[in-house]
Amino acid sequence: MKTENEILEMVFAMFLERGFSAISTNEMIRKAGLTKGGFYYTFHSREELEQRVIGAYITPYFAVPLAQMEQAWREKGQDTPTQALLWDGFFRPLCFGAYLEQVGQEIAFRDFYLLLCEGMKKFPSVIAESKAFERQKQDCLRRILQRGQERGEISKEIDLESYLTMCIAMQDGIQALKVLDDTIDDREKYEIIQKQIWNEISSPKPYGGRIDGGVTSAVS
Repeated sequence: MKTENEILEMVFAMFLERGFSAISTNEMIRKAGLTKGGFYYTFHSREELEQRVIGAYITPYFAVPLAQMEQAWREKGQDTPTQALLWDGFFRPLCFGAYLEQVGQEIAFRDFYLLLCEGMKKFPSVIAESKAFERQKQDCLRRILQRGQERGEISKEIDLESYLTMCIAMQDGIQALKVLDDTIDDREKYEIIQKQIWNEISSPKPYGGRIDGGVTSAVS
C-alpha cells in the first residue's frame, strides 16, 4: 500500500494532467490501491486530501521564493552591492527551478500554472496565498530599491514605484511565455531583466553614461 506522501504525489500528478475538478474521488481511490474505508480513514474527506496536496505542492510555489528573498536580505542586506542584491534577493528566487528543487520533481510549468489558475478559482486559500505573495514580493523589491537609493547606488531622480511596476509586469510576461513554451529559460530572461533595469536606475557613472542605452524587452 502506498504511503501518504506517495498518495499525495500521485494525486498531484493526476491534477496536473487533468485538473482538480476532472478527477473523481473514486479514481483517486482506485489509483492509490485503497478501499473507500482506507481512504476516508487516512484523509477523512476529499477536501482534506485536496488541501494536503495544496500544502505540499502549491504553497511552496509562493513560500520558497519569499523565503529565499528574506534569506538574501538577512545575509547580504548590509554589505552586498545593491545590483547583486537585486538578483539574489528578488529575481533569482522567482525562477521556476527554485520551486522544482523544493518539491523534488520535474513538472512542466504550463501544467503547473494552469492548475494554479484553477486552484485560485476553486480554493479561497490559494487565492489568499497568491495575493499575499504578490504583496510581499513587491515589498521585497521595494526595500531593495529604496536601499539602493539610500546608498547612492540608484538615482534619486527615478520613480521607484514605476520601476517596481515594470519589474512585476516583465515577470508576468515571462510567465506567459513559459506557459506557451516550457523550453524557455526563465533564469536567462530574469538575468536580462535585472541587467536592463539596473542600467536604467543606477546612478550616473562619472563619465555620464550607462552601460547600455536603454531597456529592450526581455520577454520578446
